[in-house]
Amino acid sequence: MLAGLSASCQQLPRANPPLPVAGAPFSLAVEAGDTLYVSGHLGLDPATDKPPSDPTQEARQVMTAIRATLEQHKMTTDDLVSVQVFCTDLSLFNVFNKEYVTFFHKPYPARAFIGVKDLLYGARFEVMGTAVRHTAENKKQPPALP
Repeated sequence: MLAGLSASCQQLPRANPPLPVAGAPFSLAVEAGDTLYVSGHLGLDPATDKPPSDPTQEARQVMTAIRATLEQHKMTTDDLVSVQVFCTDLSLFNVFNKEYVTFFHKPYPARAFIGVKDLLYGARFEVMGTAVRHTAENKKQPPALP
């Protein structure tokens, strides 16, 4: 079964924007049907390839990078159903959230905010997620109250 899954995944369309490291062995996103799996993105300043000194700017930049990848697949941040945020300083939780919410309409995607020791390039935040292209049949709805 895994061999068949591996073969079918290799045939999926892949995003082709420049990778942070030339020749890196991953795709920024992989589409499988109506689902888009978005790899971890960093909030690097395009001019320096380093994170901004201000964590608010870095949070905005990482979410802008996620949005750009989604747009390449004709999706928006509202199509995200699950997001994982990796952060090197958990005291930045509220700083990140203040920027994060500006990229969404309710209901927000399911999310984890995970503390880690280090991230590449000295970044404070790395964000990855799963998006589903919403149609009339599978439109994301807030859960019904009991």
